[in-house]
Amino acid sequence: MNTLYCFLGAEGFIFLKRGYLPFLDPAQLIDPWLQPQTVYQHQATPKLAAEDFRQHLQQKYQELPDNLRAMISFEYFEQQSLTKREEIEQSLVVEKHQQVLQPFAYESVADWRVFSLFSTWQPTYLWQQFGASGKGMVLEFDLSKSGFKTDSYNQHAQHLSKIKRVQHWQPLDDLYYLFHRPREDEADELEWRLLRKLDAADRQIEVNGANRAMYKVPTKAVKRVILGFGCSAEYCQQVKLYLSQDIFYRHCECVQAQLDPQTMRLQLVAI
Repeated sequence: MNTLYCFLGAEGFIFLKRGYLPFLDPAQLIDPWLQPQTVYQHQATPKLAAEDFRQHLQQKYQELPDNLRAMISFEYFEQQSLTKREEIEQSLVVEKHQQVLQPFAYESVADWRVFSLFSTWQPTYLWQQFGASGKGMVLEFDLSKSGFKTDSYNQHAQHLSKIKRVQHWQPLDDLYYLFHRPREDEADELEWRLLRKLDAADRQIEVNGANRAMYKVPTKAVKRVILGFGCSAEYCQQVKLYLSQDIFYRHCECVQAQLDPQTMRLQLVAI
């Protein structure tokens, strides 16, 4: 994946001119599994991977008394254990879930800020949800120039990962909640998330009484600005003119997404 897209709402042009990207507080995400009252329930018991099962047997073999271990090989111990594999797996899975399955605690991720990116700009539902119903814009990023894939930003940790759909919900650490979602269908997941520390923000502003963390736009990585299908022709010309005259954005292509009446799909047209 060399290209990712971010949707900006109606105020996207303002963010673009000021050179900042707005990151969200995890509490602002609408994911239902991030709510404190969510109850997690396993409907099916997952099986252990073969390698995990073998590692467990190796650990148990090493725990045998020395005199007993000298009498039997690990291969014999493993062969005998296979007859009880289902029972062993069940106890391991139950034990593991009891140890790691915890309700979401906002405090554990409160110092992180989240920015959503997508592998495509075309689905209309993304424009409806994140692009001000077609009146916003999309920035197309060249990942190799973005700095998104590095391990740190402003000397603080940074993480970029595609959202993964999982059949069995097994939160192993705090960031698991932000990078996974329960599998409800086989649809391909389009969303990626970039996480940065609040302390690494380049600027913090107050919006409607809430603190908002802002991070600099990696302008060299912006390949194209895609204006929404709901933007007026006058607005499109205004944005295009600004980009062509701005020293940081004049390398960017500026186009508009419009609905093709024949295919009923969004396509890019010149402004």
